[in-house]
Amino acid sequence: MSNEEKATAFVLGSLSNAERDEVMRERLYNRELDEHIALAERLYAGLQPTQTACAHSGDFARIADALAREVDALGGKHVEECADGAWQTHNSKIEFKSLWAATAVLIRCNPGALEEAHSQPDDLDEHILVVAGDLDIAGRRFATGDYIRIPAGTRHPHMQTHGGCLLFTNYLSPDGAARDFKPLGADQRAFGR
Repeated sequence: MSNEEKATAFVLGSLSNAERDEVMRERLYNRELDEHIALAERLYAGLQPTQTACAHSGDFARIADALAREVDALGGKHVEECADGAWQTHNSKIEFKSLWAATAVLIRCNPGALEEAHSQPDDLDEHILVVAGDLDIAGRRFATGDYIRIPAGTRHPHMQTHGGCLLFTNYLSPDGAARDFKPLGADQRAFGR
């Protein structure tokens, strides 16, 4: 099924619960699918203002109540949807954005994304958590929930994803001391940086 077909089926509610969950996960890291879903949501938007309420108007009251409870629970907290924020392009298939600090990075890799081997900075360990999707590092496949640590000063192996992935990466000093995050040197690269 193409991204456009998945998006239409997703928005129109014609997917099973398992298929819907799968599309929700894929949407986190597949920018093209996310864009198709956003477009389909706009195309198939709900009631027009001139239409009268339908038999499901009680649903709208439940939705409004749920939104009010969410505002109460999350008031004063910072909440950011995965697709929101300042995503930056690393290459044609990889985007990243900093979260609460420059060292905490969310990386979105579209299917087929590739990062060649490179030197890890001498003063920062790289901690990677696969939030969704698949990631191959040095021939080993990691999946949702897997954690990888690349020690400071080592050679960072070749990485790629087949189906796409969403990664949380945190760069930390090996001794736990706070350090300023310096831009990487010309011969250094970090996946998504």
